[in-house]
Amino acid sequence: MTHNAAAPSRKPRRRGLLAPFVLLAIVAIGWSIGWLWLRGQAEQRMDATALSLKSRGYDLSWENRTFSGYPFRLDVTLTNARVAEPSGWALRAPELKGEANAYNIGHWVIVAPQGVIMTRPINGDVAITGQALRASFTGFNRYPPRISVEGANLIFTPMAGAAPFPLLSTAGLQLHVRPGPDDQGAIFFEAKGAKARFTGLMGRIAADRTADLIWDSKVSKISALHGTSWADAVEDWSDAGGTLTVQQGKLNAGEALLEAKSGALTVDDDGRLRGALDVTVREIPTPGQALKSPEAAAAAVAQALGQDPTLSATLTFQNGRTRLGLFDTGPAPRVY
Repeated sequence: MTHNAAAPSRKPRRRGLLAPFVLLAIVAIGWSIGWLWLRGQAEQRMDATALSLKSRGYDLSWENRTFSGYPFRLDVTLTNARVAEPSGWALRAPELKGEANAYNIGHWVIVAPQGVIMTRPINGDVAITGQALRASFTGFNRYPPRISVEGANLIFTPMAGAAPFPLLSTAGLQLHVRPGPDDQGAIFFEAKGAKARFTGLMGRIAADRTADLIWDSKVSKISALHGTSWADAVEDWSDAGGTLTVQQGKLNAGEALLEAKSGALTVDDDGRLRGALDVTVREIPTPGQALKSPEAAAAAVAQALGQDPTLSATLTFQNGRTRLGLFDTGPAPRVY
């Protein structure tokens, strides 16, 4: 009886062992080329945007720019960055750090580790510093884009020779801008644990107390908010019939309260608010404050009689003045 001879052993093919590594190398090279292309696109877009803004009187500039973040992010660091508009409003930052995922370059997160300096055309510079200050931008194909600004333990310090700023400090700050349907935009602002230096009625409500502030509104005719400067943009928007509809406005300082329930506002030719709001006011004046305004005196009388000093009234902005019912409480807020 014969046996079949054993089949000769075959050496494993090297091609099969090397194929995964070759494929990985191809993917890595392709991804690296793609990342470099994205970096080049980001650099070109920034340069093109800066030139476009400059041609319209704006300024977007920086001293140095570096890119990093390979392989999954695109990071950019700007030193001594500045953005300004023709009427004089500007922001400067010693350092800005931006980050976007390589697969979503349209969504940027910006951090200002050393804070920013805000320039006001007439009132001067204000340094804004704190534990954290960051912003995110996305949806550049819509107007307005989606913008969010967040800050923690912020301090607002007017520079030498500058006029006071309404906010002194805040434990938490949020600002959100969102596009909406039917040529609308939404603005939400919130400041928690704020120390403020307001004037008029808001100043008497806040006094020296820590306050919480909320402003939630919708803007119509948002596409008309364009111009060579902030003042021109607001004027064009107002001429187009744009209105600011208040969803909620609240200033809460201890037991004192100023709450706007509804109303529509526009801007007059002098850049001040115009319109009316339905409001609730609860002012808790000290004995010295009770003599400073009619509404504070009315609140003091209600307290003395053991009644709730809460007042429902109409807050009217007209002819550059603010009126609560029959009482003139000071100048109307200025938009530009």
